[in-house]
Amino acid sequence: MAKNNNYAQHEILEVHELLTVKSACAAKSSLMQGLATDSRLKELLEEDAKVAQEAIEELKGILEEAK
Repeated sequence: MAKNNNYAQHEILEVHELLTVKSACAAKSSLMQGLATDSRLKELLEEDAKVAQEAIEELKGILEEAK
């Protein structure tokens, strides 16, 4: 795949940092679901994990384009 020069090096690094943070958020929300006793809190944690996973996939796509 040809290199996409639309991204500066610092932008790629920031996307990678966001990916790291979102991965940690998704893992934490998933783990906390098992500890939560309130059903509404469990729903919120499940939704947060889902949204974080969607963001992870989008960020991975951006990094793949930047290769």
